[in-house]
Amino acid sequence: MKRRLAAAFVIACLALSTVAKAEEFTFVALGDMPYGPQEQAYPAFKTLIAEINRRAPVFTFHLGDTKSGTEPCSDRLLLEQRDFMNSFASALVYTPGDNEWTDCHRLLAGAYDPLDRLRFIRTHFFPTDESLGGQPIRIERQADVMPGFEPFVENSRFNWRGVWFVTAHVVGSNNNFDAVEGSDATEEFLARDEANRVWLADSFDKAEAAGADAVVVAIHADMFGDGFDPQQESFARVSGFKGFAETLVSKAKSFRKRVFLLFGDSHVYRVFHPFPRSAGNLTAVEVYGAEHMHAVEIAVRLRPSLMFTFAPLLNPALPA
Repeated sequence: MKRRLAAAFVIACLALSTVAKAEEFTFVALGDMPYGPQEQAYPAFKTLIAEINRRAPVFTFHLGDTKSGTEPCSDRLLLEQRDFMNSFASALVYTPGDNEWTDCHRLLAGAYDPLDRLRFIRTHFFPTDESLGGQPIRIERQADVMPGFEPFVENSRFNWRGVWFVTAHVVGSNNNFDAVEGSDATEEFLARDEANRVWLADSFDKAEAAGADAVVVAIHADMFGDGFDPQQESFARVSGFKGFAETLVSKAKSFRKRVFLLFGDSHVYRVFHPFPRSAGNLTAVEVYGAEHMHAVEIAVRLRPSLMFTFAPLLNPALPA
């Protein structure tokens, strides 16, 4: 009898443990890496990837800037970064940064045509409706589900246990916004900005209709520098982030549940509320980057009440 009771207790504990695991999951976010000389940056990045793989998150976000702005935007270097992404054991969801294409006109970056580099990124990093990584997940892409937005293969979304994840192609360098009317940069910006705003709004609508518990939006750009007035919670007219941010605030406010914005660009880890009056339910999380080659680990508890916990995931190869 005691053995049967003991066995029953063990089974009950295992069942409770299984339920507990089903009610929570962990994912990772990082960006703006690897930067610097390859002989130093690559080994350190490999160590960070190995540590992430050891922790076995369900997926990882790379929030763009896979290289510094002074490294060449060559096919070879960009494809090396794709190989890094595929070395993550689970899924890797990527949204581009400015260093991969927007800033490639710089002499130190090789004086490339930014629009050519954008085409290269779209072709080689987003060939199908699956993420990158060792265990890709199926994602829904704007290019596949919204007629008229076929070029925007990089904008994606997926539902993970009631939490909706959305990527939008919003980059640093003022989102490639050029105030010179008729320029190639302006035309590119206007088309992508419209795509981002439509995609974001539709994703919130779909999440709300599905009864989502939360929405997580992943972009590259730090929108909260020059051009953002934190007191007024508003953006300057010349900001390339104005339209997207206003859509984000409006949809977050109407969604009412928890909304999280993940981004990189400025390389300083912080968790804050950029719109405490306009959208107090929106929490922004900036990840490490550049010489601070660390990641952020996000634990999501679904029950009994939704809770997101953010913690540094430090690179064993670097000082804390």
